[in-house]
Amino acid sequence: MGINLAGLSYWGNEQPFSNLSMAASPWRMQPETAPFSWTYPLPPMTAEKYPLSVPRGSYLETFLIHTPHRDHLPIDLVVQYDGDGRLDYTGAAVTKRRRGEDVIRDLRQGGAISARLVATDARDPLRNLRLYPKNAVPQASETFRQPFLDRWKPMSALRFMDWMDTNNSKIVSWSDRPAYARFGQSEGGVALEYMVELANTLRIAPWFTLPHRADDDHVRRFAEQVRRDLDPALPVYVEYSNEVWNGMFEQAAYARQEGLRRNLSVHDFEAQLRFYAQRSSEVIDIWEKAFGSDKDRVLGVYASQAGIGWASETILSWGNARKHADVLAVAPYFGGSIGSPEQAAAVSRWTLDELFEALDADIDGANKVMIETQASIAKTFGVGLVAYEGGQHLAGHSGVENNEKIDQLFRSANRDRRMAGLYRKHLNNWWAAGGQTYVLYNSMGSYSKWGSWGLLETESSAADSPKWETVRTFLEG
Repeated sequence: MGINLAGLSYWGNEQPFSNLSMAASPWRMQPETAPFSWTYPLPPMTAEKYPLSVPRGSYLETFLIHTPHRDHLPIDLVVQYDGDGRLDYTGAAVTKRRRGEDVIRDLRQGGAISARLVATDARDPLRNLRLYPKNAVPQASETFRQPFLDRWKPMSALRFMDWMDTNNSKIVSWSDRPAYARFGQSEGGVALEYMVELANTLRIAPWFTLPHRADDDHVRRFAEQVRRDLDPALPVYVEYSNEVWNGMFEQAAYARQEGLRRNLSVHDFEAQLRFYAQRSSEVIDIWEKAFGSDKDRVLGVYASQAGIGWASETILSWGNARKHADVLAVAPYFGGSIGSPEQAAAVSRWTLDELFEALDADIDGANKVMIETQASIAKTFGVGLVAYEGGQHLAGHSGVENNEKIDQLFRSANRDRRMAGLYRKHLNNWWAAGGQTYVLYNSMGSYSKWGSWGLLETESSAADSPKWETVRTFLEG
């Protein structure tokens, strides 16, 4: 199995990095007498996104930790920085201050802990901000928190789609990529260096989703850096963007436009899929050339819509796909139709028992048939079948997300012990059909009206997570 790591964000519940400020928000400017806003113009910034000055009557603020779910973190934290400046804090009290270091105490009020830059020297600006538990400042080589490493070490693939901020990406050239030294990695994607380091540390195959607008030079340099720095014993999954078939993302519109412009078909969706297949082949070809004699380490991923076999056949049969495809990837979620407007009236009257009956029927019925259909297509084209995402898909959409009764029903189901049995049956169906690596979505996150995606809600919830219980049982053999 593999895992889609939840996107890095200042409001997220999962803290992968030892330096907790790696997930901090970008700086925002705030005049002291004005209402809160993210839109006030920033002063001049360093290349690493630190302010060079603080305008009179204002301060610069960054949210260091926003989630209220931080019982796993100690109450006393230390903020370290280089340069000359002063920070004040909200949500935390300063207990000790000296040049380059503040010791702060989390007030445990449930709100954010933020740092406010109130002074900085343009000749030696405050920079290289770090946030650690007091008395547990890690060694320089300890980039990632040990609980995070221990949790995901048994996996066989790490899909970095959300870490790369793949959906609707604006990245084109190599110079657009997320910078390693940039303050806060929570906006615009995590730097490639960290993703490679994590894969090497855990000795797990990385799965990269290249930006849909990335030019050939960007793709080549990305591949060359991975070839240079990734453990040579590890394979690497290479996928062009994410869900290019899915009209809710900008990459789908881009592919449709390019497919029609290149006269790949007169039919919109077919042109979209053919362009996706064509660009995937180009991207994977660049990777294979970059890896040279090690090109067999490159696993070419061609992803399709799980419920439409024709889409998979269209993608795998177009252009050079047969030459470069190693795996067909789909997202075999179960229960996805239950959150539709068409079913809302009935579902809003369901009990948990009725919901689980419907989920069980889907796993034994339509979901199983879908998996077997995609497995047959993969076999026909001589490629493996993998899941780029998967698990339960209890989420309202098209207005149903605002139905509070359905929302609470879905959240309760994800916390119900019966969900463990459904995951067990679904995963066994997958492997029985010939499915290979199943990359679950996703690692950790709070449940909301938009879905209950995390295997875990918080770092402290492992004992009460039936989804994680089943996955851990499989991982432990």
